[in-house]
Amino acid sequence: MIDSMKFRTFVNRRTRTFRIASGSSDTEENVVVKLVSGDDFGVGSGNPTDVTHETLASMESFLGMVPKKIVGSDENYPDKLHERLDGIATGNTAAKAAVDIALFDLLSKRDKKPLYEFLGGKRDRMITDMTIGIESLETTVQRALEHTKSGFKALKIKVGLDLEEDIRRVSAVRDAVGPKIQLRVDANQGYTVEKAIKFCEVMETLQVMVVEQPVKAEDYASLKKVAESSDLPVMADECVKSVLDARKVAREGIADMINIKLMKSAGIHDAVMINRLAEAADMGTMIGCMGEIQVSIAAGLHFALSSENVLFADLDSHFNIIDDPSSGLVFEDGCLIAPKKPGLGIVTPLDG
Repeated sequence: MIDSMKFRTFVNRRTRTFRIASGSSDTEENVVVKLVSGDDFGVGSGNPTDVTHETLASMESFLGMVPKKIVGSDENYPDKLHERLDGIATGNTAAKAAVDIALFDLLSKRDKKPLYEFLGGKRDRMITDMTIGIESLETTVQRALEHTKSGFKALKIKVGLDLEEDIRRVSAVRDAVGPKIQLRVDANQGYTVEKAIKFCEVMETLQVMVVEQPVKAEDYASLKKVAESSDLPVMADECVKSVLDARKVAREGIADMINIKLMKSAGIHDAVMINRLAEAADMGTMIGCMGEIQVSIAAGLHFALSSENVLFADLDSHFNIIDDPSSGLVFEDGCLIAPKKPGLGIVTPLDG
């Protein structure tokens, strides 16, 4: 039974302004949730973004209503927890993710297993990329060289504002880092279908591994057209926010891959279902992130490690957050390594 719940808000500056096709940010907001059950507790966190139509105020408002719904409830069933959360309001997926993650942390701690083992996984590490926002060509190359020098073996380059300049930027990065570094690109809905098809053609010649959400999220027909026209894998991101969205994309062959983010899927419970749908349709997945601290980044990593169908990890936001209030993840040889401690293995200010 859940005995109590509390949450605390953290606002942190980024190391630099992060610019993508849909906007820019200098700070990140995260809310850490703690669930207590007897002598056990679990922590989770959520990050509000435009993608999930949440703000810090909306998250705090939603989470303020959660204790009345779940305190005194049987916490052993994540699906039942989500029924209670959905009974408060629809949407609010980042707020729900924070509670969901805290529950999984609690349950895996009680089972005395790292979360990835609790979820059935065997591997304990995964290569993560480092994302480079939309910058000048010179700055993009400089960032790429800095990141590869610091150990990253994969880079994700944001594009979507200027097709020709985007092509020049990605080409320059490939020339600078050489053929052994994985390159992935993300247009954040920035292209028309015609520009997206042309972009994918050029990206294939540069040995880019995947092109992410090149067209508007609501335009499934255009995304399918791009995917069918390209020999390069095309990934759905903003257009898959739920299990229902994933089912549509998988059944209709709209994309080649799906980017799963815990903030979109309301946590681990639905992320597992989305990944299973994708796997059944022979679609690989990637675990992505928003502007998250190590708590939910760790949750994403543990989830990814639980399934071989999760092919890529884009879990890098915590590297760019100043004074992250959570800690515990290790980065080594291009990989994020999950802690061996039970649960998430992450330390937070709410642990006391």
